[in-house]
Amino acid sequence: MLKFLKNLAWYPPAETKIPWSAILSTFNREPVDFKSVLCNYLNVKHCILAESARVLLYKLLLSLKEREGGNRDEVLIPGYTCYSVAASVAKAGLKIAVYDLDPSTLFADVDSLRRAISEKTLAVVAQHLFGILSPLDEIINSTQQHGAYLIEDAAQAFGKGNELRAPGTLGDFGLFSFGRGKPLPVGGGGALVSNSHQDILNITQIGSEEKGYKQAIVTAATQAISKPYLYWIPEMLPLGLGETVFDPDFNVEGLPRAMESMMAMSLPSLDRLNQHRRKISDIYSEMIDPKLQVLNSDQATSIIRFPVMLTNTMLDKKMKRYGIRQMYPHSIVDEISIKPHLRNKQGLTPGATEIAEKLFTLPTHIGIDERMAKDISILVQKTVRQDLQD
Repeated sequence: MLKFLKNLAWYPPAETKIPWSAILSTFNREPVDFKSVLCNYLNVKHCILAESARVLLYKLLLSLKEREGGNRDEVLIPGYTCYSVAASVAKAGLKIAVYDLDPSTLFADVDSLRRAISEKTLAVVAQHLFGILSPLDEIINSTQQHGAYLIEDAAQAFGKGNELRAPGTLGDFGLFSFGRGKPLPVGGGGALVSNSHQDILNITQIGSEEKGYKQAIVTAATQAISKPYLYWIPEMLPLGLGETVFDPDFNVEGLPRAMESMMAMSLPSLDRLNQHRRKISDIYSEMIDPKLQVLNSDQATSIIRFPVMLTNTMLDKKMKRYGIRQMYPHSIVDEISIKPHLRNKQGLTPGATEIAEKLFTLPTHIGIDERMAKDISILVQKTVRQDLQD
């Protein structure tokens, strides 16, 4: 029986776990002010919330565009990033410019960024992919020299590490996401923070009349169905789980107040979740060939997934059962649906293209224990050896 259940088990690729008490808190009559809670946690002065991070990025870019009088009409984004970033730029009526990444680190290719930034650049988006902290000094210098804003995408890096200031608090603005698979997977919602631009946040914020009960029910259902002996059900259905789609026609909605309660009640679990992810990542680091790795755990906070670079490897059913996945299917410049929104004469980004082709991610969430992490490490090593023999 145990063997049958083990063969039936499918593991989610990323985190879905938050306390049930946090989900139930959405039905309390007195919602909690999560903006104050978050400002205190991150040690920032100003914060606004919305239904998603992409909504906030769109509204922010729209405000910055109007502030600059339309003289700057390009936003510089990483060559390999979530398509929602590109969608927010397109929805704001701005052109997408792209800088390349280094496949060995997933960090910005600084030379590429310097070539791409110009007097037409309204803002630069810097990211901390998978919670790996990208060095920002050169990016900050470039934005200051060209008078552009720095927007720090910390959607995958929510939490505190060894650094003095938390990710998302180093640029002009910081973006956080609380969707499924993020460091604090409440099931939806986003936050935009700043220490020095309260006036811009004031005109960017969005209200909501919704109670938020629907979102709470969806979050509860997601958490229940993500158990290993149930997760095979949604995996077998055509639900589009994990699909990355470029959609600049998304709805612009505020965050229901009840969702704030869920976020506030979930926040105390964040450090424990991140600590577990780092522990699982350490096992991968020890057991997997260093040549396949791009992660230095000293450079990370959340490590929502553990990245490895695999050549000539196809994602098979067994890998998927263990929660191994690929991420965004193409680099930004290689995605056909995004091409019409790219700035004129946008160059290629070979580093980002290589990342899209070779990057696989291993699960680090609370459902992966030490034994399972070792089994996944062995599977990866075995897969690589077989690929080399074929």
